[in-house]
Amino acid sequence: MADDRATKKALAVLGEEGIPLVGTCSNTVDPVHAGALERWLGGGLHGPLAYMRRHGEVRADPRRVEPWTGGLFVAALPYNTRRDLSAHAVARGRAWVSRYAWGQDYHKVLRARMRPAARVLESAGFKARVCVDTVPLLERHFACKAGLGFIGKNGLLIHPKLGSYLFLGVILTDMELEDSAPIPDGCGACALCMKGCPAGAFPAPRVLDAGRCLSTWTIEHRGPFPDGIPALRGHLFGCDRCQEACPYNRQAPLSTAAEFEAREGWFAPDPESLAEMTEEEWDGSTRGSAVRRARYDGLLRNARRILDERG
Repeated sequence: MADDRATKKALAVLGEEGIPLVGTCSNTVDPVHAGALERWLGGGLHGPLAYMRRHGEVRADPRRVEPWTGGLFVAALPYNTRRDLSAHAVARGRAWVSRYAWGQDYHKVLRARMRPAARVLESAGFKARVCVDTVPLLERHFACKAGLGFIGKNGLLIHPKLGSYLFLGVILTDMELEDSAPIPDGCGACALCMKGCPAGAFPAPRVLDAGRCLSTWTIEHRGPFPDGIPALRGHLFGCDRCQEACPYNRQAPLSTAAEFEAREGWFAPDPESLAEMTEEEWDGSTRGSAVRRARYDGLLRNARRILDERG
């Protein structure tokens, strides 16, 4: 059952926590979107990301995560804190770390900002669970249903004013909620994001070949690189090229979140220094950072690959 008072208060609290984009949606996944996910997995476009296939059915229904889910509160927090471009850094001989990992770990930052709203719902007698990229949910689809933006040709959520540098989080609740007003597709004939991908990872609009994506290989892959992977082209951890090419990001305001400011040593780092970093140095400099996702051996592997490619 819906509770307008609790809904409005929870949304207001999310805003008070500095989250500019918030909305609600029902617990259903559009059959067209669910079908696209099934075809993507069936076509093997998840590449080496085996967990995508393992959790495929779960992603198509949030009630498989929590059976009591009646609706979702969805939030988007901007994280871009400066306008530097990866191509410029790489041209200077530096390596590139994706913007989302410059500062503090976004999982902890966004989760902390969303918990007060979850407590509002709990105090009103509802169940609530905060999820920030740690459970198999189609966050971008739910963000669209909640009126936070549209899905661009690079597969990312884009807000017409705030762009696509957005961290997404949801609150699952047993309250029944309705979809907020949707935002229409704003890509039109533009395909700059697809053309800007350095590895040609977009075989079609809104279709990502994860086996070609540099983020897959520099962040998720464990162990030595197999033959035939795309050249890293200076990318140490992730890739921002498809977002840097997007016109919406060029005009979007910068984030004022101090937590996402680049920490020392991780904005366009020197690959030679990283290739010689000890595990103790890595542990100290990456503590509390999403860069730890690649692990120590992964970052060294990436740095050495970048140097090898440069001869």
